[in-house]
Amino acid sequence: MNTLIRLYLFIILLPLVGYSQGLNKPPQQNVFIVVIDGVRYSESFGSGAKYIPHLFNDLKPLGTLFTNFRIAEEGMTSTNPGQASILTGNWQLIANNGTEHPKKPTLFEYYRKAFDAKETDCFIVAGKKKLEALAFSSFSEYGKDFKASTKCFDLNNNNKVYDSLIVALDYYHPKLVLVNFPMTDKEAHSGSWDAYIAALENADSLIYLLYNKIQSDPFYKDNTTILITNDHGRHTDNFTNHGCDCDGCEHIMLLAIGENFEANGINDSLHYQIDICKTVGDIMKFKTPFAKGNNLIAK
Repeated sequence: MNTLIRLYLFIILLPLVGYSQGLNKPPQQNVFIVVIDGVRYSESFGSGAKYIPHLFNDLKPLGTLFTNFRIAEEGMTSTNPGQASILTGNWQLIANNGTEHPKKPTLFEYYRKAFDAKETDCFIVAGKKKLEALAFSSFSEYGKDFKASTKCFDLNNNNKVYDSLIVALDYYHPKLVLVNFPMTDKEAHSGSWDAYIAALENADSLIYLLYNKIQSDPFYKDNTTILITNDHGRHTDNFTNHGCDCDGCEHIMLLAIGENFEANGINDSLHYQIDICKTVGDIMKFKTPFAKGNNLIAK
């Protein structure tokens, strides 16, 4: 075969090789799901900038605020069930003590299986040890082989969660992350209103730091979607607890920042916690076949 023929074949076949290699290539878009544990809507965006000045003044103009975002009656307004519902797109009535895995596949499992991704591409970083149970499901065909990495500790300290998150970002650059800031829930359970509000203000500051960290890192800058939400609210008439279907427990926040969401957007249509899973799958270009939620992205 002479040189001209070899060159011709190289030019013709090169795009096909690149295409075949790209079929299973992970997406360019990263997603962070940021959970402020156990905050009522009345203390988050329901109070404007009073307790969340950075979220309201600095970050809300960058994305879309969902003002009617809820946990339905089929859901359970507790920590592990709430975050399992986010991750699976199904209402997960699992144990709240970390002894039970989600019953449907999680976003981490879908992502890793779709792209043959490594474990450290997905992370849970949380101030509650029991959230380790959400790293993978008990669903056949998925499960432990496709689990997320975890850094979960029983810490009543949002700052330590943030520090652990930054270490994971700097060292591994995961593409799909769930981070849980626990202090709001723990301080509310203690019965101190002032401590609950201080924890919320602290989470507000750390999430703003996280946004700036993302924008300063070339790996994440301008190609990362951030979904800021809650796992559950708190009783309408008693902030110290939660777990029922009252408005305070079920009405939660969602602020979505990323290329698929309108800046300065307000969405007052009814949406549910389980809608996050299918939305993330669409953003990152993988299928979530067992998720029942809807897509939050405006068509």
